[in-house]
Amino acid sequence: MKRISVVIPLFNEKRSLIGLYAELSEELGRHNAEFEIVFVDDGSNDGSSEILKSIAKEDARVSVIQFRRNFGKSAALSAGFQKSTGEVIVTMDADLQDKPGQLGKLLGRLDEGYDLVSGWKRDRKDPVTKRWPSRIFNRVTSWLTGVDLNDINSGFKAYRREVIEEIRVYGEMHRYIPVLASFQGFRVGEVVVEHRARRHGHSKYGVSRFVGGFFDLFTVMMLSRFGSKPLHVFGMLGLVAFLAGCAIEAYLIVAWVLGQSIGDRPLFFLGIVLLILGVQFVFFGFLAEMITFSARKGETYSPQKNVSSRGND
Repeated sequence: MKRISVVIPLFNEKRSLIGLYAELSEELGRHNAEFEIVFVDDGSNDGSSEILKSIAKEDARVSVIQFRRNFGKSAALSAGFQKSTGEVIVTMDADLQDKPGQLGKLLGRLDEGYDLVSGWKRDRKDPVTKRWPSRIFNRVTSWLTGVDLNDINSGFKAYRREVIEEIRVYGEMHRYIPVLASFQGFRVGEVVVEHRARRHGHSKYGVSRFVGGFFDLFTVMMLSRFGSKPLHVFGMLGLVAFLAGCAIEAYLIVAWVLGQSIGDRPLFFLGIVLLILGVQFVFFGFLAEMITFSARKGETYSPQKNVSSRGND
């Protein structure tokens, strides 16, 4: 049986921690596997750290990482991933909405040959003000990226170690780990899990989370689709701008030949601006291509590890 590491980022979840630890350790014990639980305290100020230290003192399988201030979930996950030692890593939230008893579903899906399994909270026990923005966010992300998951942003996931070793999590990119993993060629799937209403405290996320999420989505799409060929996106923008500028100036030349004054027309200056922007976009694309080429120089591609033990798609 593979060693399992459970990474739990948290911020001000004092009232949930003892119950979460009890449920989780009981569930992990049922799997007859070596396991560890890594709590990452993301700058809590409600006494969560004291609770975690007392748990870790009683159970050597529990370790605690404590941040001096709140750095965000991506930083917490990254620190937890670095601390973990398991061949399989499970992430979950600390608010008791993710049920530890559903962990077996994630692990079972991994055994089917997947590299990353996301828990789909189909019957989500959250207010409608949180469910609908999340549903829209997931639909748009799935449509734009081609990653067919219903709950991309779920915090309840299971990974093979190879995934977290290749995916760099920073900023707010934790939302898009399945997208980044899929781009790297990992097999990504999901399984329906039960979800509970929040018992203690309140959600730490607001509307601004979703607004920022779409900016991060644009970043992910740029990195995944055009990270190795930036000229394709900059060149296309440059070509469109340049052709639009040419069309405007051609129209104005005809007007000038017919005797019209064009020197004081705003359209004339718009055409000039578009021509300049077109050339600049193409130049930026070539510059980005040169930087990308230098960064990837000497890069080699190795075959997938342990193919025989993971099955075929």
